[in-house]
Amino acid sequence: MPDQFSFDSAGRDRQYWQRVAQLQQQAKYSTEDMLRQFPAYVMRRDIPRFLAHYELFKLVIDLPGCIVDLGVYRGASFFTFSNLMESFCPFDRSRKVFGFDHFAGLTQFTDKDGRKDDGVAKVEGGYKATREEIETLVEIHNSDNMIPGTKRCVLVDGDIKDTLPRFLEQNPGLKIALLHFDMDLYEPTKIAMEALYPLVLKGGVVCFDEYGLVPWGGETTAVDEYFASRGGTPVINKFHFAQTPHGYFIK
Repeated sequence: MPDQFSFDSAGRDRQYWQRVAQLQQQAKYSTEDMLRQFPAYVMRRDIPRFLAHYELFKLVIDLPGCIVDLGVYRGASFFTFSNLMESFCPFDRSRKVFGFDHFAGLTQFTDKDGRKDDGVAKVEGGYKATREEIETLVEIHNSDNMIPGTKRCVLVDGDIKDTLPRFLEQNPGLKIALLHFDMDLYEPTKIAMEALYPLVLKGGVVCFDEYGLVPWGGETTAVDEYFASRGGTPVINKFHFAQTPHGYFIK
């Protein structure tokens, strides 16, 4: 007997965007028209992630230090944090948002990541983004800064095991107010925890996009292993209204 509560979620999503596209075509709205009124068009389920990032930002707004976003992908969290920093701290040019990605998608799977899953793009090259698109968006966002000619968001391109040592050498004295993990897999998460967690300010926020989220066990394992010899994993909180980020704690 079929589940009376089942429904075709993918089909519903397609229908939603088809109707929005039809409306745009019929009304002859430009991209600017749509984006300036984005709450009217974005799906309900995409709003909670934006609100969660805002709540995280509010926790560190009065702290010194930068934001580090690990796993830029298409830039949703990276540019949200950059826009929030520019909106609330426009004249504090010391607080930057650094985004790390190698733009090759998911790589370096280990046994601790568990089995791959085509259904959620947990495969080699999954969640691959276009470097040139993000580089252009960085230029566009920085051109809109309150103080012309300054950089709020900075892209760090390359494999994190290679870029992190250089980055830390080039940024002596760096302190992190918000450290956001969204690399999904064990190896890069472990590397970043060891290199960056000690730089997080007391009272700073550490956020994980997939902590405790099936089937992304690699991120969870890397975090738990890091804290195993340091008194145990802190209590991980979650915003009840948002699927992602899936956990955060205040240091």
